[in-house]
Amino acid sequence: MKKCLLLLFAVCLTACSSTHSTKYYQLTASNDRAVTTASTSVLGQQPKVLWVETINLPDALAGSGIAFQTSEVQYRLAEQNLWASPLDQQLQQSLVTNLSNLMPNWLVTNTLPDGDPDSLTVTVTAFQGRWDGHALVQGYWLYHHHTDILRQPFTIVVPLQGNGYGELVKALSKAWYQASQQIATQINL
Repeated sequence: MKKCLLLLFAVCLTACSSTHSTKYYQLTASNDRAVTTASTSVLGQQPKVLWVETINLPDALAGSGIAFQTSEVQYRLAEQNLWASPLDQQLQQSLVTNLSNLMPNWLVTNTLPDGDPDSLTVTVTAFQGRWDGHALVQGYWLYHHHTDILRQPFTIVVPLQGNGYGELVKALSKAWYQASQQIATQINL
């Protein structure tokens, strides 16, 4: 009986010591952007308005686990390294912030304003780390200006600066900022 109790105690201690705590991650802000606000007027006119719609994600990325591509055809969703808030919300808010900073003469918003604003729809098809030590952000965006529509794909690959999910999230944040720069450049043409 004593041996059974000791064995049970040892199993319990082992189980308690091997549990891993869940970690939560949020996309980071880029260090190389200046904080600006939209002008209230541009040469006596109201600023251009851009409505950033909800970011579209495939089901695999819409979950709470951070995605990692382990080979060309295999993916793993983390079970203990999770997004602190839904990824589509983080991407949308980050894109609004990035575009607001990159396009200071525009009013960029994630709520539908009155009138007929320009709109931006983004579909993200890849937002993950890869087995080769890089972060991949891929998808396409649609910019609607009155009856005109511009569709552009994007693929951004950023090397990880170290190991771990924290470094992966930093690289994904950097890649998302680079995608924001591409979008701002095309819209401002």
